[in-house]
Amino acid sequence: MRGRIRFFIGYYVFWVLFFAAQKPLFMLWQHRLLGEIRWTDWFLVPWHGLPLDLSVAAYLTAVIGVLLCVSCWVNARVIRKIIDAVTAVFLAVALCVIIGDNGSFPFWGYHPDKDVFAYLATPKEVLACAPWWMWCLGVVLFAALFAGWWWLKVKSLKFKVESIKSKVERWKGTVVLLVLTALLFLPMRGSVTVSTMNTGRAYYSDNRMLNLAAVNPVFNIVESLSENTFDSSRYRYMPSHEAAALVHDIRPDSGKPATYFLSSERPHVVLFILESFCKTAWEAMPNLQRLAKEGVFFNNVYANSYRTDRGVVAVLAAFPGGASGSVMLVPAKSQQLPQIGQVLKAEDYDLKFYYGGDEDFTNMRSFLVTGGFEQRVADRDFPLSDRMSKWGVPDHILFDYAAGDIVKRAPASKTFSVILSLSSHEPFEVDCHRFAHPYLNAIAYTDSCLGAFVDTLKTSPEWNNTVVVVLADHGYPYPDGIQNFEPLRYRIPLVFTGGAVRQAQTVSTLGSQIDWVPTLLHQMHLDAEQFTFAKDLTDTIRTPYAYYHFVDGFTYITPTDTTVIDAVTDKPINAKMSKCENEKIAHAITQRIYESL
Repeated sequence: MRGRIRFFIGYYVFWVLFFAAQKPLFMLWQHRLLGEIRWTDWFLVPWHGLPLDLSVAAYLTAVIGVLLCVSCWVNARVIRKIIDAVTAVFLAVALCVIIGDNGSFPFWGYHPDKDVFAYLATPKEVLACAPWWMWCLGVVLFAALFAGWWWLKVKSLKFKVESIKSKVERWKGTVVLLVLTALLFLPMRGSVTVSTMNTGRAYYSDNRMLNLAAVNPVFNIVESLSENTFDSSRYRYMPSHEAAALVHDIRPDSGKPATYFLSSERPHVVLFILESFCKTAWEAMPNLQRLAKEGVFFNNVYANSYRTDRGVVAVLAAFPGGASGSVMLVPAKSQQLPQIGQVLKAEDYDLKFYYGGDEDFTNMRSFLVTGGFEQRVADRDFPLSDRMSKWGVPDHILFDYAAGDIVKRAPASKTFSVILSLSSHEPFEVDCHRFAHPYLNAIAYTDSCLGAFVDTLKTSPEWNNTVVVVLADHGYPYPDGIQNFEPLRYRIPLVFTGGAVRQAQTVSTLGSQIDWVPTLLHQMHLDAEQFTFAKDLTDTIRTPYAYYHFVDGFTYITPTDTTVIDAVTDKPINAKMSKCENEKIAHAITQRIYESL
């Protein structure tokens, strides 16, 4: 009986050490993002992350506790084999989460949450996120870590297979093991008060990266599964009427542009949503620079989010999205949002969406259909020989197809065409080698495809009645080392060009990605009041600002101040660098976003 008790305690300690050991691994792997830290943080990070490690270890050990109780009554050898099998599964899953977390963190800037299961529903796209050698490296690392930890487990955890013949001893052993298993409830929950274990327990520093390093990635996924992503109470900072008043006060008063830069009220509209086109990569966009000089260039715009599923919602629905989940992944929520496609369809526009990848990735199809895009082109519409990239059809093939198709459609009716690129997504495998950084090469490649597309459209008789809008779905952490909350990561270009643009100009008004919608609609003398979070960038009677969110955080920018809020601690992240004088407005916008869903 003592052997079972020793095994139970040892099993718990094994998992606590396993998870604690991952903290230095994470810190080493993400050393570029950590920046300058004190030597004491190498000890403080595991220490402050210990409550979450104790909690996850308790859940895993509770399963073994039940099996040990069963072993008092049945063949102990069989139970030992079952325990080994269960432990192997636990170890494999934990290592997959940890290695995947470390590999994706430099690009995502956050620990995986429940959204990862939506991405796993389309494994082709998941595999396309990294080059083959990185996946091979991950497999080798997994095998090495699994072998090492399994060897440690075998050497340190000795479960003597002993049968208990006495019924009294069986009952005694069962009761003791049940009590020990029940005691695991304390580390699971974290306390005996109303407060339960949460990722915020690991936060201890004003350096957000150290807080994230202390978070157990397995706990993070499990916690996200139990959350109501769009629970408005999570972001309730003030009475609803007060938040509504604050948001209303920063909206435009006139509801119309100061000047009209389009020569036509009903032009053909071509919208490019370019993957990861961050303003920091401007040097790799000579064609977009050319188009900016020929049209209206909004050079002070920020993306509202950080991934394509969120970015597409921001662009087409003028909805900034939330800091704790993707609206597109929940059709019941996304279908409530007004979209610019619906507005233009009511004006007898012919709508069509072009994408070289899988339109079912992250529930995009349902969102597009709701927005009026019955006509959609996706990877399935191209021969297998054209699907040469990991994500699907390369941009030069997709853009060429779209250009020809748009030219054919234009004479018959007014058209609204949306083109979503994909070649500038990781792993940046493109036929362009002008720069040392692979990201810049991918941007340069897609930029060349954009230039060729516009040159083709210029030969069309409908060019003088066409406006081409170009913006990004989100930014990118370039240069290397930019953290996921930094404003520089969210700066994107926004360009209106085409034959329907009266004259070239540069507009330096501060704005957000979503603002392109009312900006265009007002140029067309159409109402945009239903897009309550967006504003016309040419309306001078308003408060210039930009807003974006990142995982568990949000930012409000004005011409004089930037306020970056960590939603877990509800404190400014950048208080040392900024006055953070607009915390209340930042909170009000975030609250109203969740109250609107």
